[in-house]
Amino acid sequence: MDPYSVSFAGNDLSVFTGIDLYNHDFNKLPKREIKINKLARRDLSIITSSEYSAKDIRIYMEVCGGSRADTEVLLTFIKALVQPQNGLLVVSQGGETTEYTATMNEFNYSWLGVQALVEIVFIASDPIGRNQDETTIFTLTGITSSTTSTTFEIGGSSTAYPLITYTLNTVTGATLQDVTILNARTNQGITINRTWANGDILTIDSDLLEARVNGAVVDFTGMFPQFETGANSLSYSDSFTTRSFDLTATYQARLV
Repeated sequence: MDPYSVSFAGNDLSVFTGIDLYNHDFNKLPKREIKINKLARRDLSIITSSEYSAKDIRIYMEVCGGSRADTEVLLTFIKALVQPQNGLLVVSQGGETTEYTATMNEFNYSWLGVQALVEIVFIASDPIGRNQDETTIFTLTGITSSTTSTTFEIGGSSTAYPLITYTLNTVTGATLQDVTILNARTNQGITINRTWANGDILTIDSDLLEARVNGAVVDFTGMFPQFETGANSLSYSDSFTTRSFDLTATYQARLV
């Protein structure tokens, strides 16, 4: 993709002859919907919720086919490309790509001779986009302690929901025992109690809200760990007699 490219529903809008996509504003913050509660008998109010509303993403391009008629043909072509509802909108800037589920809401243009100056407005129903590239948060291998922790950085500008993979290489004393993985800063995490065996693989998907062992959904207690941007820490503990395990985590940076 070019530095300022945009793809919608699988069509890169920046690669066609006669179309110069020169800017977009996907990084602009959406508005917040704020609810305020007035406290009785006090000259005081508190904010009870502040959720981001749907996000407008504006794309700017110059379209020129060499003649007014040819430019009209190009405009019709672009309109056809942006018709799908709930298409995947992929925006590139500075070598990084961010994706949204979006719908074209406006198609505005003005004429400058035979050239059309076009503004396309997409609405992303979820204002939080995600980086297409998956980032490894940490990798721990051959851990034999019953407790361990690790620190790491979360990028982006919104909460991260990682995929954590726990591989139990060897274990003893594993009948109906606990494995706990949590955000060490908030103590938000989950505990799984089961009879474990050598080679078991636990995945904790905080995005899809699923915990699986060897591909099968398992019961748990607690809440899926999530992490805010900046410095973070994850902690692990178990109730085995002995163990050796690997622990990795990946995530897609999320952008408001």
